[in-house]
Amino acid sequence: MPTYKIFDAVTLRTFVTRRRKRNKSIRQIAANLHSVTYGPQPIVDLRNKIVLLWSAKAGSVFAIKWMFKHMGLLEEALAFHPWIHCYRMKVFCVSDRYKAAVEDFFQSPLSYRVIKFVRSPFKRAVSSYVHVLQNAERNSDLVETLVGAEQKFTFSFDQFVGYLGTIDLRNSDVHYRTQTHQLERELSPGSVFLLNLDHSMESLPKLESYLGLPQTDPQQYRISSHHATRSLGAPAQFIGDQLFEFSDRGQASVPDYRSFYNRDLEQRVYHLYAEDFLRYGFSTVINRRDP
Repeated sequence: MPTYKIFDAVTLRTFVTRRRKRNKSIRQIAANLHSVTYGPQPIVDLRNKIVLLWSAKAGSVFAIKWMFKHMGLLEEALAFHPWIHCYRMKVFCVSDRYKAAVEDFFQSPLSYRVIKFVRSPFKRAVSSYVHVLQNAERNSDLVETLVGAEQKFTFSFDQFVGYLGTIDLRNSDVHYRTQTHQLERELSPGSVFLLNLDHSMESLPKLESYLGLPQTDPQQYRISSHHATRSLGAPAQFIGDQLFEFSDRGQASVPDYRSFYNRDLEQRVYHLYAEDFLRYGFSTVINRRDP
């Protein structure tokens, strides 16, 4: 497994992975791009020799806006549609530019730097839960499993985690799929940079400097109408067994993520996303004193 490190606000290092022998050659993998570019599709920048890996509910809008800025595409993307994923899916990922960049990456993967934004699986699981409740129409199978047909669309975080335990999280909906991308399992690129979303405001400028990219203001990438409002303050009593709706995205106030966990749920989420915890070095227990 490649060596990874979470980048915090104090230090920034590059961790060079050793090229390993694989059962599949790069040519063989390139012949089946679907196995590697299967959603979420990486953003490949041919000019700067960078591959961005991202995960839904782990700062995807922030990460893709940042990447498009350095590719000279951000203004065009936002003019096309305020939701950055619309341009990504309908324009960028079907363009000849993207196809050429992907082909170049497979021809010479060691010449690329991979950047991956990651988020604590504990926080992400709660965000995934809120997302599902806000998008009932897109999760019909889950709805029918948890609440049945023709019933009110509400269920607890405990029930949601139970549902996650019944599916293949490597190949499920991107909003609660594992953060580890198939590309990370199949290939060993030259350098891998991990950015903890919680520290991205401090670490992203350091990364730009290290990679020789123009300095930008990370604050400009944070605005998104798809973010729910987070309540502030210390976590309240355990609410992971309570029913929530969060149907109004603009008005929903989500309690502190720690409130959704007791020891049992903490262990269950750890086991569900063990690969992410191991690969990215996140703490396997929740610190209930710090945010």
